[in-house]
Amino acid sequence: MNLDTSLQVHSKLEKETSNMVLLRERVEKYHDLSNQMSGILTVFEQRLGKLEKTILPVYQETEQLQKRQQNLEATLNCLETVLSHYDVTQEVCGLIHQGPTEGNVGVFLEALGRLRSANEYFLHHNSQSVELENVTSLFNTGCEGLNNHYRLLLKKYGMPLKPVDILDLIYNEDDSSNDEYTSFRQLTQSTREELFTISHWLEQNLRFEYTVIYAAERGEVVFRSLQNLKDHQKSSSWGNEALVSKYYGKKSRQSIAGRQDTKKSPSMRLQQIFERKANKLYLKATQTLNSTGISIKKATSHSEHLSSEEYADGDQELDKYLVMLLGLQRLLNWERALMQEIIPFKHQSEVFAKLANKSIDMVVKDVEAITNRIMRSITRKEWTSALGIFKTLKNVLLLQPDIDRTYDVQQREQLTKVLNKLQYTGAKALEHFLEVVRGDSTTNIVSMSSSTLGYVNVPKDATVHELTSNTIWFIENLLNHYDVIGVILQPDVLYSTQLDSILIKKQLPEEEHNKALLAIYIKKALAELNLSIMNKCEQYNDQATKHLFRLNNINYILNSLITSNLIDIVTIAEPDCRNSYIETIKELKCSYQKTWSKMLSNISPLDELPKPIQGKVKDKDRSILKEKFLAFNKDFEEACKIQRGISIPDVTLRQGIKRDNEEHILPKYNEFFNMYAGVHFSKNPEKYVKYKPHEIKACLNKLFDDSA
Repeated sequence: MNLDTSLQVHSKLEKETSNMVLLRERVEKYHDLSNQMSGILTVFEQRLGKLEKTILPVYQETEQLQKRQQNLEATLNCLETVLSHYDVTQEVCGLIHQGPTEGNVGVFLEALGRLRSANEYFLHHNSQSVELENVTSLFNTGCEGLNNHYRLLLKKYGMPLKPVDILDLIYNEDDSSNDEYTSFRQLTQSTREELFTISHWLEQNLRFEYTVIYAAERGEVVFRSLQNLKDHQKSSSWGNEALVSKYYGKKSRQSIAGRQDTKKSPSMRLQQIFERKANKLYLKATQTLNSTGISIKKATSHSEHLSSEEYADGDQELDKYLVMLLGLQRLLNWERALMQEIIPFKHQSEVFAKLANKSIDMVVKDVEAITNRIMRSITRKEWTSALGIFKTLKNVLLLQPDIDRTYDVQQREQLTKVLNKLQYTGAKALEHFLEVVRGDSTTNIVSMSSSTLGYVNVPKDATVHELTSNTIWFIENLLNHYDVIGVILQPDVLYSTQLDSILIKKQLPEEEHNKALLAIYIKKALAELNLSIMNKCEQYNDQATKHLFRLNNINYILNSLITSNLIDIVTIAEPDCRNSYIETIKELKCSYQKTWSKMLSNISPLDELPKPIQGKVKDKDRSILKEKFLAFNKDFEEACKIQRGISIPDVTLRQGIKRDNEEHILPKYNEFFNMYAGVHFSKNPEKYVKYKPHEIKACLNKLFDDSA
């Protein structure tokens, strides 16, 4: 067993020994290879060093040659550039003098760019050279030609709009985004792009004349468009349906079907525009006030209640002016959209202000001329024009949101003159109306129509005076304009002070303040009217006629206030208004009945008259009875003669006075007649006893009837 182990160990030892010999041989071989590689590398390094010493000078010399070549090329390029600066005037002179051509402005701008570069070169390197003068002159000529081309493009595509197109913009304002509106823009896409290119090139080169040119040319388009509309309105019939239809005569049936009814008069269509604006403001106000619990009433449409004839009665000149204002606003909206595609942003406000200035001046001057004419009409006491002012003022106030969106601050201040002029004229109209009503009984009072006739004296039949009917007519119509009248009266200290007094006594929502101001004005007008009626009644010689005249007028005033619901407005400023008028009517009726006292004193009381005994009286009493009968007959006949010519238009008042007369006179006459009709106090009793009781009643029933 030990022998086997020894053999195994011996065998392993021999094997390991052979492995050691083999490893030693390989290590020696690797050492030899390493020495050989080291020798090769050493030789390579030596050779590389020699190569570097040989090649590096060549490389450095080549690099210097390359730099020299680059410098030479740069010098040549610079020389070519300099030479081109000297030659540019000759090369582009013809093109510059020829000017740019539409659709090919890029070539011209490239030539101007070369001139600008040459100008900058000579300015920095040879500022005293003739070439600088030549280049500068030619560059300025080119810029002037570019400005002229810019102007010609604007003129070529800047024809003023026809009145029909402006009316389309106005009457179809809610459809301004449609294709038809876009077709009004005149300038094609390529033209707008060319104008944009020119504008921005001039802007970059600090040539700002284009802003003046654009504002002048496009401003003239707006101005001439408005002037055409103005001339068209002067030459056309405002209410002519055929003319309105003519606006759309060349349109397709499909286009017409989408429009408003062309049979409506322009005034009605204009009113509908402002009603839409009012409804928009109403909706906006409703949304704002819902959270506060305040409620406001939506304005009703006047067009639902007025016929076209009533619209035609309005002040057409003011309606036409509103069309001008709307037309200006729509045109400038259109111009602003167009300008934004052409003019750089930083110049847009300035250009738009210059563009709109001339047209705004025109509408401001127009309103001054119109209001001056209306002031002359008011002086002649033609009050329809005054009502037209209030309607126009209301519509201009409705335009304020559009004005705020369309115009800048300076333009809004300029257009404020329109609002101020209308407010001033409205205030003067209200003031002058009070002065007319305040006039004494000899003042000429004229009717509301343009062809007016004066009344120096009171009406012979003591009916309602024209001053009364005109005053009621005027204040009834003021109710439709209470909102703007409140705006007019508010600055007046007298009215604002009285308003404060009313607000101390009662709480009024803010939207009712304007009604309160109108109530104060109507209270003043009625007070002046009452005083004037009292003065005028003094022109009558007969006392009964004086009372009947006042009764007619006071009764008419009260009934009109109640019928028109004005009594509710007046009550805000004068809570006892209704009762005051009722009491005045009662007092006047009582005063009128007292006018019969002189006549009745002849027959009443019976205790003061002679007492008949068995159908006879004493001789001395006969003459007394004769005098009493004669005096009664005379007074009664005179009163009947006068009062048959008096008119009491109100049926209820007339029947009531007749009833009061019968109740006041007949009982006394019946007693007198029954006591003395059968007494023998004269040989000719029929001479004295002329009327039986039923005849007296018949005569009284015929009073206030001039046909009797």
